[in-house]
Amino acid sequence: MNRFPIYIPSKGRPTAPTAKLISDSACVIIEQQDAADYRKSFPKARIIVLPESNRGIAYVRNFILNEARRSGAEWFWMLDDDITGFYEVAAKRCVRASPLSVLAGAESVFSKRPNTAQAALEYRQFAWASEKGYSLNGYCDVAVCINTKRSAMANYDSSVTLKEDRDFSMQLLSQGYETFRTARFAFSAPKNGTNEGGLKSVYASLNAEANAVAAMVSKWGVGLCNDHTKPDGRRDVKINWRAFNRGAMSEP
Repeated sequence: MNRFPIYIPSKGRPTAPTAKLISDSACVIIEQQDAADYRKSFPKARIIVLPESNRGIAYVRNFILNEARRSGAEWFWMLDDDITGFYEVAAKRCVRASPLSVLAGAESVFSKRPNTAQAALEYRQFAWASEKGYSLNGYCDVAVCINTKRSAMANYDSSVTLKEDRDFSMQLLSQGYETFRTARFAFSAPKNGTNEGGLKSVYASLNAEANAVAAMVSKWGVGLCNDHTKPDGRRDVKINWRAFNRGAMSEP
């Protein structure tokens, strides 16, 4: 079983897949208007109602950061609420496994690293093909574990809406810490903005992603962040993660 506390921020999604998989062992963070529905759906979960509603994902993530810091936990998980599966990776295959065993396996890998401030599971679609079994100094998305002490000088920035997670990782890297993504353990989740609840209304907003790209370029500068159009026409920010490479990768 995993050792680190688990938080699941959720909004407008009382059938949240992650909470269904793991609610008995997690703390679900919700807004006031959703309280009755979530308590009915997840009667065994610890539920915390946010002081304010409709403040955005950076507000919610910072609330969780502060909760974890106050608790005295060294590490904590922050899991998006739409994870549909957890996997162990072996022989180029992703094999579905229990969430707690996957989190525990990942913890045993990254928690030994003295300079890791943030770690994550890998996307299922990428994990099976990983040659090294891990990546350093890159993004950490969806299923993320944070070291409270090493991240003490970082917070989620509401000025880069939709890119808060990438920005948070960049803050840690710019402070000299590393981020670590294990491809030995993975998750599956739907594409951003495709399922009801959560950030769907934000993704659907006119120019939302273009504005997010502009905000990241403005904050970090051209060279670290560049405006990029994907093959499907979606605007995104292309981050030069190699700029944070501080030498040869060390084996986990």
